[in-house]
Amino acid sequence: MSYIERIQLPFQSFFDIIIDSIGGSKVVISPRLNAFHVATSDDDAISYALNLSNQLASASIYHIVLFKVGLSPANTYSFNPTYALLIGNIPGNVWNYSFGLRFYNNNIGLNGVIALNGGAQIQGPNQNYPVITGVNISNTFKGNNVAVAAGATSLAVTLSQNLNTTNYAVYVTPQWNTTVWITGKTTTGFTINFGTAAPTGGSALDWVIFF
Repeated sequence: MSYIERIQLPFQSFFDIIIDSIGGSKVVISPRLNAFHVATSDDDAISYALNLSNQLASASIYHIVLFKVGLSPANTYSFNPTYALLIGNIPGNVWNYSFGLRFYNNNIGLNGVIALNGGAQIQGPNQNYPVITGVNISNTFKGNNVAVAAGATSLAVTLSQNLNTTNYAVYVTPQWNTTVWITGKTTTGFTINFGTAAPTGGSALDWVIFF
């Protein structure tokens, strides 16, 4: 069955292994393996789901595990990171796989590489500084070669879109020899001040905001 065919099926059929709750009991359902298991505990539920996942992984079948309910297993489990895509309320200690895509609560992450948690973070292994290659990173809050009139001792900047905080840093590079400082930071803009007025004929500067 192709991916296109699968996404046209009912929602539950999209997932290969589903951990849910029925009548207060945790159940594990696998449409792909035609399996249904009423678990005696959270530990039992995840053990059963892990067994199904391992069966699929052993057959080199990529599959999706949906956690519709949170679990608190007594032991630590490792889903196969090569074949298992985990989605939903993934328990905290189903965490020790070395690499794999995860969707849980409000977070999305490629484990050890990218984590999006309400905002956005890019982390290397062990949260070291990341190495980013082959991508373009843009910052929409910037001004390149912004004109400054001759004799100006300040420049008011109005942002193209409002921010939700004034807790940001502004970095400025003037194209003439002067000191600079920022005043009047708001969610809509700020003012760049110059210790030495812009020279005859005017000049320009670059600015960028970082959060």
